[in-house]
Amino acid sequence: MINESQNIRTIDSVLNLDTGKIIYANTFLELDDHIVFPFREKCQDAYKKKREPFLVCEVCGQMVQISGGKGINGKIKYFKHLKDSKDCPIKTDTKLSREDILRGKFNGQQEGALHIETKELIYNFLCLNKETKGEVSFAKKEMVIKSERDYLRWKKPDVTSIFNDKKLAFEIQLATTFLDVICERQHFYKENQSFIFWIFKKFEIEADKQRFTQKDIFYSNNRNAFVLDDEAIRLSSLNNDLFLLCQYQQPIEKEEKIVYEWQSKYVCISELLFDEEHYKVYYFDVNKAENEITNIIEKKIAVRKNEEKLFKEEEEKLRLKEIKDWEEKQRKIKAEQEKKHLEEIERQQELEKYKTQRQNEIAAEQNNFKNKNALFFERLEKNYSVLSPMQIIFKSKLHEIDSRIDELFKNGYEPNKNDITFLNDEYNTELKLYKEPARVSILYYLSIITINAKIRHNSVYKQQLPKIERLLIAILSFKEKKVIGYSYSLIQLANYFFNPKNEKNYSFAFIILKAIKTYYGIELFFKNEDLKGSFRNKVNEFEKSNISKNTEFNGLINHIFKDLKL
Repeated sequence: MINESQNIRTIDSVLNLDTGKIIYANTFLELDDHIVFPFREKCQDAYKKKREPFLVCEVCGQMVQISGGKGINGKIKYFKHLKDSKDCPIKTDTKLSREDILRGKFNGQQEGALHIETKELIYNFLCLNKETKGEVSFAKKEMVIKSERDYLRWKKPDVTSIFNDKKLAFEIQLATTFLDVICERQHFYKENQSFIFWIFKKFEIEADKQRFTQKDIFYSNNRNAFVLDDEAIRLSSLNNDLFLLCQYQQPIEKEEKIVYEWQSKYVCISELLFDEEHYKVYYFDVNKAENEITNIIEKKIAVRKNEEKLFKEEEEKLRLKEIKDWEEKQRKIKAEQEKKHLEEIERQQELEKYKTQRQNEIAAEQNNFKNKNALFFERLEKNYSVLSPMQIIFKSKLHEIDSRIDELFKNGYEPNKNDITFLNDEYNTELKLYKEPARVSILYYLSIITINAKIRHNSVYKQQLPKIERLLIAILSFKEKKVIGYSYSLIQLANYFFNPKNEKNYSFAFIILKAIKTYYGIELFFKNEDLKGSFRNKVNEFEKSNISKNTEFNGLINHIFKDLKL
């Protein structure tokens, strides 16, 4: 709450001369900006005698305007008397006149560097359009435009242009200014059949951060704001045309009410709508969309009310049917329960059947694994009388080996000398015997254990390992010239990582390429493995492109494969 000393709303209520109704400050000024700010513009037009008086003080009958200041919870809007109004018991005033304020802000100062830079950019981009597209036929900086009705009145916009026979005036708005300045310029350009562009360098979309100047321009321009930011400058340079960021509010229907979502889009002048009735320029016609949504809401409400009426008319009929329907419902529930019971019995039978089938498959996979690796298990029994915790893992069930390896090193296992000898000897033996690529093999598990053993003292590498374990096995495959841990050929494994549709794998393509060059030799790989030549084309295309490379795990990879030198 704002306490007594901070409350700047000294005018509690005003009279709307258009409707004859009283407007209460604490109610009306808390409404959304898109409701309040059109009233603010009408007050200014009344002050400048461009329309009849609009809002007047209830106490003295003099015109008021809507202004804003800081409150305890942020900006607060309030009604105030005009500077040149007569005395009123509740009038607020200031020792400085409006002219003093304007003089202090603008007179005697040169344009700021940002203002000059922005003006030059707009002018240059319009000239580029003129040279390349021909939509712009004229562009000039600071050209004096005299009123067609009153030769004593004139304006000098930052940039003047003609686009497809339409006169454009660009006004760069970097500082705050008074509403009457904005309104006066808009009326001047409208009278002289020129479309005005208000250009910001930054436009806040959070209402509490917006300056009143931004709000005045935004709401008077069909809730479209144009910004020349860095991206707009880049697009303008790239396309030889003036691009602007348009920020606008898109109305949508939600629960039979209109809510607004902020939208942003970079647009060129040819994409904009030119309102020849009001001489305003915008990308998205908020008012039109708002009217369309309003019509949709009105139709929805009408349909809903009609449905409610029909519902009430049918309510009595439904009451009479209630008992019969309930009995029918109970009968159906009982039948459905019986059906579900039978389905559950059938589901359980299918589940048991699946479990048995899966157990048989697992048993078959286990037996097949033992049979294919019978020589390894014979060596395990014959050569190692007392098995270490690491060696015991190989006696686990096939589908448990991976998790047992993870658990072993997670608990801080330190391989002894016998473990290291076992790993080296068995790896070399299995590598010689390894013929057919397989997803799981003794060679694969020996490789995984070896990798875990090498990084067991590095906590960072241990955390990273699960993310690139498959990548490390792929590198090892190219090193040994045998596919380990994949059911692929070497060329299929290479293509697996050189697939742009798989962004994760493709970000590691440079590592795979380095592994092939280091361990196999790229030309030899092309000759022996890339029989169709398609992989060579992929490599050539990759090396010419600027693809994002994932270097996050280079440290871990270099630690395992020291001669790779990423």
